[in-house]
Amino acid sequence: MVALLAIISIAQSYQANKKIIEVNRALGDLNRSTEQILSQLESGVAVAGNAGGTAGASNDRYAAAINDPNNLLSPATDQLIAPNAVPGGTLKRLISSDPKGFNWLTENSADVSELQTYVHNGFARQDFNNPDNFVSDLAYMVTVNEDNTEYTVKLREGVYWHVPKVDFSDPRYEWLREPRELTAEDATFYYEMAMSPQVEAGSIKSYVEDIEKVETLDRYTFKVTWKRPVYHSRTTTLLAYPLPRWLFSRDRDGQEIAQESIPVEFNTHWSVDYPIGTGPYLFDSFKPSSQVVLTRNRDYWGAKPPIERIEFHIIKDPEQGFARLLSGQLDFLPKIAEPRYRSEIMNGGPKSPFKTGELEYEVIDAFAYYYIGWNSDKPMFADRKVRLAMTHAFNRQSIIDNVINGLGELQTGPFYYDHPANDPSIEPIPFDLDRAAALLDEAGWVDTDGDGIRQKTINGENVDFRFTLTSYNRPTVRSWVSIFREDLRKIGIEMRGDFVEWPLMQRRMDDKQFDAFTGGWGLTWFNDPFQIWHSSQADIPKGSNRVGFRNAEADEIIETLRVTFDTEERMTLLRRFHQIVHEEQPYSFFYAPKESVAWNPRVKNVVFQKIRPQTYSLPWYIDESAE
Repeated sequence: MVALLAIISIAQSYQANKKIIEVNRALGDLNRSTEQILSQLESGVAVAGNAGGTAGASNDRYAAAINDPNNLLSPATDQLIAPNAVPGGTLKRLISSDPKGFNWLTENSADVSELQTYVHNGFARQDFNNPDNFVSDLAYMVTVNEDNTEYTVKLREGVYWHVPKVDFSDPRYEWLREPRELTAEDATFYYEMAMSPQVEAGSIKSYVEDIEKVETLDRYTFKVTWKRPVYHSRTTTLLAYPLPRWLFSRDRDGQEIAQESIPVEFNTHWSVDYPIGTGPYLFDSFKPSSQVVLTRNRDYWGAKPPIERIEFHIIKDPEQGFARLLSGQLDFLPKIAEPRYRSEIMNGGPKSPFKTGELEYEVIDAFAYYYIGWNSDKPMFADRKVRLAMTHAFNRQSIIDNVINGLGELQTGPFYYDHPANDPSIEPIPFDLDRAAALLDEAGWVDTDGDGIRQKTINGENVDFRFTLTSYNRPTVRSWVSIFREDLRKIGIEMRGDFVEWPLMQRRMDDKQFDAFTGGWGLTWFNDPFQIWHSSQADIPKGSNRVGFRNAEADEIIETLRVTFDTEERMTLLRRFHQIVHEEQPYSFFYAPKESVAWNPRVKNVVFQKIRPQTYSLPWYIDESAE
């Protein structure tokens, strides 16, 4: 009897366990399906079988919010994750220098901004197909009052900050072990730090100075109130991102920092060695002069990217980068060096890796421009005639054609050559050494002692026209700087090129320790010249008006643009501003680059964006079978 009962009990237990396994499997399938549907809904993608065929017909509030007429956020038209993407793999990319730091707010460089797009999210993002539209990211609902002064932002629930990659064998970090949910407190903390005069974020100060207050309304809702209607209020509010108040307000041991000390501590906070965000990838490690490693966030709130791991290999020599791409040690090269582009693509024979199928490439517009910036606070370049002479002596088109292999469009001013704000009627300043010499004569720079170098009396002292051009240490830059140097010698100017690595280059620009420098700006779709060109930005720490440009009419136009919402009127003002900058030549505008990018064919769905970051690899995936 006991044996029989035992057999019956075992049979019942087996059936029960089998049923539990079946239920768990069904729940797992349901959860995966639900995750996919929610991901589609949050992206504004229609779901098959949904009543009416639109996301708005769903009861899900995030999806319903997309079609709310009061919501400033629009349905996405781009598709970040390919439906046929193969999961897994490591993408090995190249960056050309060590990131200076990982504080998302205080570091104003393109490489750190690019890394941020993988590690973190903003409240909204621009649609890659239509940059005039904002789509949902951390925020799912944004409303504004009639005069564009009050923005109410609702955040998604259940979004968690990454756990910092600290050494948890050290007990002092135990307080960091558990993930923390994103709240409106983190959103308001961003604005508090951006607005604080003690925080060294000069590039953002001009955009937040018109904010009156930022309020936390509830755990997931905050409001940004502006003092007056300003055109950039929408982009400044929507494209901002949260910062973890709970982290930046504590020391390594988790002890609270005094409230009044937080802004000062923020600039060099210990946690920036372990940067975190809410994004699809986790910051894993950084080894100087070697690589930055990101790994996929398995707990990401949105659609999971297919690629498991991204390695940003730090390679300063473009030829070494190409060699590693060819050998399979790299998968993607953001720029083929000009000599290699000429030999392998322009003049490449049948054995070229781009002809044999070993590598693929595409030429894309880089939404940026390069220039030489003249320090107008130095007596040598304070005179407009001198700056104009320098541009006349700069054989830009010839350099583009012969050194850069035509991979660029001559730039005439501060707006991207193919943007509506750019005035096409403005003609480029021609290469003309005779005109350059005449302008220098008019400005009082003449060779009085016959030594071949021009002189001028400045503050009672006879000064030779000798200066240093601080330059980014790259072979192509060295090539065109040497050409410029030789042409300047022909008209009595001695220029020395000081070629430095990017971190030092950025420090010198921030500290304005230069006569002139080779610079570049990565651009955004929305034009607000204040940050780079307004006189008030010429003297702030780490500001972007590094050359000391000051012009009363330009200031008036910039200020008017900030309160002008009519598109046609804005275009008129922007083009007049373009004309002023063209006349003053605070920069010798050089060219808008076209980048030749290359990749291993095992990387699939390699698509590029109209706006930065243009080589954003979230849609890409790796097909190991293609090797």
